[in-house]
Amino acid sequence: MRKIIAILIGYFCGLHLQAQDLKPQKQRLDFARMYLEIGGNFFPSFAGKQMINAEVTSIDYSATLNPYITWGGFHFWGHAEFYVTFPIGQINLDGNKVRHKLQNSVATGARIYPWALKQGKIRPYFGCNWGTLAFEHIPQTGEKYTMLSKDFLLNFDTGMIYNYRKIGFRLAVNYYPNNKWQYPLNKTEMAEISTPSYSIQLGLLYAFDATKKNTQKNLEKWNSYPNVSKLSYDAKSFGDFFIGAGPSQSFSLSNSEYNAQEFPYLQQRLSSSAYFDLAVGYHFNQFNFFTALSFRNPTYTTEGFGVKQTIKKKSLAIELNKYLIDFSGFAPYIGLNIAYDNIQYKEDVNGSKRETNVSSFEPGITFGWDIVPGKTNEAIVLRTNLRWHPYANFKVDGKAFNFSQLEYNLIQVMFYPERLKR
Repeated sequence: MRKIIAILIGYFCGLHLQAQDLKPQKQRLDFARMYLEIGGNFFPSFAGKQMINAEVTSIDYSATLNPYITWGGFHFWGHAEFYVTFPIGQINLDGNKVRHKLQNSVATGARIYPWALKQGKIRPYFGCNWGTLAFEHIPQTGEKYTMLSKDFLLNFDTGMIYNYRKIGFRLAVNYYPNNKWQYPLNKTEMAEISTPSYSIQLGLLYAFDATKKNTQKNLEKWNSYPNVSKLSYDAKSFGDFFIGAGPSQSFSLSNSEYNAQEFPYLQQRLSSSAYFDLAVGYHFNQFNFFTALSFRNPTYTTEGFGVKQTIKKKSLAIELNKYLIDFSGFAPYIGLNIAYDNIQYKEDVNGSKRETNVSSFEPGITFGWDIVPGKTNEAIVLRTNLRWHPYANFKVDGKAFNFSQLEYNLIQVMFYPERLKR
């Protein structure tokens, strides 16, 4: 539960921004600036273990460079940064050493700047991020090893940024305190492996101005809104329909009873591949409330030592959400949902296959936020959703395959056709 609370506290968002210096009067539209960043994390080499001829031997894994892309925003008038980072691969820096994969999943983080960002100045920061970390030994020959992951790690970083006009440069050190793994060398034997506890990060940022497309009348009106108010402030219409789509990922927060007994060498807590969250709904503008119907279809896969499991889930959820407040364009909400899930489970054990299908209703809790500089007057809104389904599970041979699933909708673009007409 503490992990979930930590995720809810830390948020990221891209907000309409102005690329020029932040103004001292702290207007509403100066609250945040959006940026895109490309860069890489350098991980040093480290020692591992493998099984050869029934003996455990030590091996060396090469140093790696892990490129990434980040979409984020500088918030609270330059004193905070919230972001989401997407990994885009791994480069082994020594081809002669044993290959491996050590990669972060999509990660969300927050950073604090004691001194506000300013053009032409170096500004230090410290922060943390949440995500999963996956590790896999890749032998040159032989059977495929298991990829393991640690779910929702809390990692830390410290660094500095230098801004010049629209360009920024980042130099940082990331610290990974949870770096010890019980890694399966075969179906029955485990070995402890310690992956690097730090990485060195270099990044190049580009800021851009998304508010210039609005009329001067709109900008003046939006800047006149109170910094803290209800989202319904200045709402003229009763409500509006919306449609939306955005990339998502799902994580199971509980160990699987079935895997723990039948396949302890497989990954116990699963994370899905990326998928799209599709939504249609109605926003009751004057009541700070919206309802939505959402469709998601995550796929989970784990394999190793001749065994492969695939779980395909199709889920349709109806949810009711209430906005809590609007703070300079950041509008968090909370609500309840119930999902109808259809799960297709496939298992392949050394060529022997079987399949099962189950369906059920799953209650859940929704938490999220909208980015709304123009309150209920904007046709395009950026939304982030987190849905927790604590009782999600199905059974195989009478044993529970637990999920306690957390769905993380990264950035969903919502379109309000009726607002566009107005």
